[in-house]
Amino acid sequence: MQENDMQPSPDYPAPSSQISEPPVWMVLLTQFGLFLLGGGVSVFIYIALCAAMDWDASLSLHETSAPADRWQVRLQLGLGHLLGFMVAGWLTVWLFYRSITLKRPDWTDYLKIRQTPDPVSILLGILLMTAAIPLILFTLQLNQQLPLPEIFTEAEAQAEIALKGLLQMDNSAELMANLLLIAILPALGEELVFRGVLQQQLMRVVASPLMAIFIASAVFSAVHFQFEGFFPRMLMGFLLGWLFWRSGNFWVPVICHFFNNGIQVVGQYLYHQKVSTIDLEQDIKVPWEFAAVSAFMVWAIMRLIRSRQAGKIVS
Repeated sequence: MQENDMQPSPDYPAPSSQISEPPVWMVLLTQFGLFLLGGGVSVFIYIALCAAMDWDASLSLHETSAPADRWQVRLQLGLGHLLGFMVAGWLTVWLFYRSITLKRPDWTDYLKIRQTPDPVSILLGILLMTAAIPLILFTLQLNQQLPLPEIFTEAEAQAEIALKGLLQMDNSAELMANLLLIAILPALGEELVFRGVLQQQLMRVVASPLMAIFIASAVFSAVHFQFEGFFPRMLMGFLLGWLFWRSGNFWVPVICHFFNNGIQVVGQYLYHQKVSTIDLEQDIKVPWEFAAVSAFMVWAIMRLIRSRQAGKIVS
């Protein structure tokens, strides 16, 4: 992949001396501060609700947790994601890009959410994320072989147990709740913070767009604090960031992010309902040959997307 033949899409506004942008450091510092504030407020609200409802605020999930416990933890996680990502990200964008003036674009222009995404771009993005699954799983295998401090491995084990408990779904109501919590909220909130704010601000100061995407995807993965899956999550973040850059439309990575997370939630629901025999929470071993084919398909689809975008520019 040659960096010099990857030009921004026509929907991506070119830099202009007429546009007065806020300082990058100020935008990122505000985003970080609002992220911490939103997380803190969500914890305060959750503890207050636990006190009012006589719930155990230190509750943690496991595979045999009662449905009521699962709903309580979903509420806790939902509050954290809503306030720490969605509200904090939107407030950051609105604070710095809310004005429609000759010198500053509107916040909807900044986020590139005005236009309905091209259906072909969405299909190619979903195809890209699907083709990358074997490569991502193979990267996970390699990542898990890296030595980690004991405190990290213990945290990973606890997180895995909690996730398995969360993904226990006895009915369609729990399926819908998990789709909201694991697919819809992250697709909107994380794309808003990491692609909409962090990546776009980095592109203002980093000479290489690919390097800006790489840095944003590394931060995206680190924030999850699950280091056994750091590199596969970073790879997924890079692909989502690349799709945002190439498409110039915020909804493309949002839909692809939702698809990636949603298919895992639905897969686990079907497994627990005895419809499927595939347990996605078990380690799936991917031979290196499959990973190599996956890498080639990712390269080919990215090249196709780039060629299609170049054709649009010419026409």
